[in-house]
Amino acid sequence: MAINIKNERTVATIKRLAEHYGVTYTTAIEMAANYMLNLPSISATEHAFAQIERITSEYRAHLPATHVMDTDALYDSQGLFQ
Repeated sequence: MAINIKNERTVATIKRLAEHYGVTYTTAIEMAANYMLNLPSISATEHAFAQIERITSEYRAHLPATHVMDTDALYDSQGLFQ
């Protein structure tokens, strides 16, 4: 069975994946498909939230230990954003 991929961005991504692992395009597609099939089945929204949480955690890990986020300083005595 043949698959004809017409999306240039997808083709470029497959090429990068194949070059990175030193495999054929077919193997790169198979690897990516198997990887996705082995991920827990979650909705697109849950996936987006998971990515945001991962990025946030990575960002916080690079903050100096002395960095403290004081959200109280963002609001005035009436609870309005300053």
